Amino acid sequence: MTDELPRDRKNASSASSFEHKKHVRPKQESGEREEWVWILDYLPYGKEDDLRPVYQKKPLIQSLGDNKFVLLELIPVEGKVPPVHIKTHIGPGEKEYVDRVKARIMYDELSRGAKLELPLVLADAVKAQEARFIKFYNDAQPVSMRQNSLELLPGIGKKLMLDILAETKKKPFDNFEDLKKRVPPLRDPEKHIIDRIIEEMKGGQKYYVFAAPPKMKRE
Repeated sequence: MTDELPRDRKNASSASSFEHKKHVRPKQESGEREEWVWILDYLPYGKEDDLRPVYQKKPLIQSLGDNKFVLLELIPVEGKVPPVHIKTHIGPGEKEYVDRVKARIMYDELSRGAKLELPLVLADAVKAQEARFIKFYNDAQPVSMRQNSLELLPGIGKKLMLDILAETKKKPFDNFEDLKKRVPPLRDPEKHIIDRIIEEMKGGQKYYVFAAPPKMKRE
C-alpha cells in the first residue's frame, strides 16, 4: 500500500488528480492498467538479446501507456506492423495493431530505438493532456516540511517554485503558454514534466507523481 503525503491543511479537503505516493512495493493496480498506448518501437525479431534462431523469434511492440506511463511489451496482431509514434487502443474491443499485452517492462529493457523515441512521444502525450499537467502546477502542495511538489521537477529550485506559487495565488494558469508568459524564467514547463516522468520510469524515486512505480526487477 502506498502512503499519501501530508497536504497543506487549508487544502486538505480539495480534490487533486495527482497523488504523491511513497514507493513501497510496486504492483499492477487496477488504476495502473492502460487502455491506450503510444508505440515506441516495433521489433520484428523480438529483443536484441534473444539468442534463439531467427525462425523461432516473434515480433514485439514496445509501448508507453497514456495514463500512468507504464512501459509495456505487446504482441502485435499477426501481419500488422504499427507505425512508431502513434497512439492505439489495447483495451477490450476491436484490435487494431495489438493482440495482447505480453508483460510490463522496465526502462532498461527498452530498445535503443524506444529510448530515443520516448522523449518525443512524451512531448505529444503531455501536450495532449495539457489540462492535467497545468493542474499539477496550479495545485502544487508541500510533500514534506521543506519541499514542495514543484521541486520534484528537474530544474525547478526554490526561487522558481516561489515565483510559480506567487502567480497561482493571483490566478490559476490557463495553459502552458499562460504559464510561460507569467513566469518567464520557466521557459519550457512541458520539459520539466517530461524529465520527471522519465526519472520515475527509471525507478528509485521516493515520490511518484505522474508515472506508476516500475515493476520489481526480475531475479
